[in-house]
Formats: sequence, structure tokens, C-alpha cells
Amino acid sequence: MRESDALRIGRAFAPLVGMSLQPLRGVGSADVPRKTDLRSWRVVARDGTPLGTVAEVIVDVDAGRPVYLNVHPRDQPEGTTNECWIRVPYRHVRVDASSRCVVLSDAATLGLGTRTVSLFDGRSQ
Repeated sequence: MRESDALRIGRAFAPLVGMSLQPLRGVGSADVPRKTDLRSWRVVARDGTPLGTVAEVIVDVDAGRPVYLNVHPRDQPEGTTNECWIRVPYRHVRVDASSRCVVLSDAATLGLGTRTVSLFDGRSQ
């Protein structure tokens, strides 16, 4: 199979998507609904374990919807910078507007891996 054929087949299987991703702080309020602003909301695991806070929302400007959340860990280990955050796909969270809380799915929590989860909850590995 030639490389050009492989690219054509690959694009048919998983087409290139040109999303216009921007941090919410850099997007005009007319471009994205206000309910998208989850910055400073608490982030918890499905079992209620506190994990951190939403530091930034990465949005697809063209679609006007969130794509990723940058989560600032709750208890960072000694010596880490305050600029540390973990990017979580928005499709793996549930938003609880009544308590201003974002709940990570099991897939999102497991996808972080044990080393990253230790950043969230302050445990040493």
C-alpha cells in the first residue's frame, strides 16, 4: 500500500478536524455561552473525593462549546509550582450547576493514572 493510499484511508476512518481551540479567557462572551464558564468550580471524583479546581476551560470557538478543562490539583506535593494543571476531556465530566461542581467520570479518573492522581489528592506514590 502506498503512503498516499494509507493517508486517504486513514482520513476516511478518522477525518482531520480543524477545531479552533482557545482558552475561555481569550474568547469574547458573545462567542461562547455564559454557562460554559466553569473556572474556579470544584472538581471531584465520582465518589466525591475532592481533586482540585477548574483553572481554565478550553473551548471550540466555532462550535461554542467546551472541549477540555484544565484542572489545578487540590493538594500539590511540596516543591511543585502553582502553574501545574491537568487537562481533562470535557466529554468525561458531569457538571453539577447547583453545587458549582465538576464530577470526573471513572474513565477520566483512571486515565489520569496513579501518578497523576497522587498530584490531585496529595498522596505520595
